[in-house]
Amino acid sequence: MFVIFMKNARGIDKQWVVLSELSSILVRKGIKVPEEVFFRLRIANNIISYYLLDEHASYESLRDAEKELSKIQVILFGLCDSELSKEYLNKMAKAVKNELDVEFPLRKNIYNPEVKKRKNAESIRVKLNNDIQIEVLGDLSEWYGVIFEKSNEEDDKILIEGEKSRVKNALKDFSIIWKNNQ
Repeated sequence: MFVIFMKNARGIDKQWVVLSELSSILVRKGIKVPEEVFFRLRIANNIISYYLLDEHASYESLRDAEKELSKIQVILFGLCDSELSKEYLNKMAKAVKNELDVEFPLRKNIYNPEVKKRKNAESIRVKLNNDIQIEVLGDLSEWYGVIFEKSNEEDDKILIEGEKSRVKNALKDFSIIWKNNQ
């Protein structure tokens, strides 16, 4: 059993949720919300996600998210009528105190060390339904100047790694084996 420890974003994550919701309501009401709001919401979301997911991220990184959220807040509340403004100011007050029961949309990217991309090099995985002999992979590696190997992560996959153009050529020819293997 795994226990996932989540850091406390001290209500900044909840403020993001409130402002994101407010921007959606304004758009639904037909009010033109500047693109800057959505740009800053994305930036703040990334900063908050980074803080929550990275155990080494310091609280200082959340200050940048706070700055973005305060700029968003100024723009959005300037677009609201008095009733909507009052409703969302109350929600923001609760969010600041971390009393609001909303969930931040945390996007977890699962890092896979086998799938990587560098300047000229690329690494891809291909799923096979049947097993292929390691000698065949060795021959293909020598022939195309790329690395063909069995995946360490998943048994039914082959990893092809090398210069991007060579990987493409190898993949074209390997696709014959791949399709026959299906």
